[in-house]
This record gives sequence, C-alpha cells and structure tokens, in this order.
Amino acid sequence: MSQADFRPIAYVKDRCPWSLKFRLFLLEAGLQDRFDFREFAPGDDREAAIRAELAPHFTQPTFPTVQIAPDVYMRESDDLIAHYAAVYGVDLASLPTLDQYVRGPLVTIAELRAEIAQLRR
Repeated sequence: MSQADFRPIAYVKDRCPWSLKFRLFLLEAGLQDRFDFREFAPGDDREAAIRAELAPHFTQPTFPTVQIAPDVYMRESDDLIAHYAAVYGVDLASLPTLDQYVRGPLVTIAELRAEIAQLRR
C-alpha cells in the first residue's frame, strides 16, 4: 500500500472521554469519513485483538491512538487533534461543540479522575 492509498486507522475506546473528544473533532471538522476505526468497549470481544495489535508499538496502549502512516502511530487526543487540524487546515476556533466539550464536561471528568486518584493514595 502506498502512502497515497493509506487511510489512518483510529483506535478508540467506547465511553473514553478522550476518544470522544477526538471523535467530536473529526465529526465537527467533517473528517470522520477519512478514517478507518477500530473501536471496542471494555471487556468486549474486540478489546484483546485491538490491544494485541497495538502491543508491539507501545508498552501500555492508550486511547485514542491513530496509525497516522504505515507503522507510524500517534496518541494523546490533543496531539492528534493538533496534527489533523494542521494537515487539513482546520481552525479549532470554528468548532464550537468540541470547545464546549473540552471546557465543560471534560474538565469535570479530569477533576473527578484526579480526585479519585488522590483518594486512592
């Protein structure tokens, strides 16, 4: 497969707030149809296969992860969004739904996760 024929492969986890953030970006930017998706819900039949597919590239797979070119992977939703915004000339300020999610529910989710981590210590 040539680089010109390559379609990025997005590995996303169901109910993952950062996978949702990346998918919101793709949807609102009109880019979702340019990607192939490998999606799983924790504990379903696809999870082991997806984790095994990513295992040679990462000690600990995280989501979202995108194969951005043959055998080239990128993860972290902020990095992926910045990368594809630059590639496709997307002005992030023109994506109000993504902005509302990042400044609203995602902040709350991050705060709750930090609080839970603190309580576990």
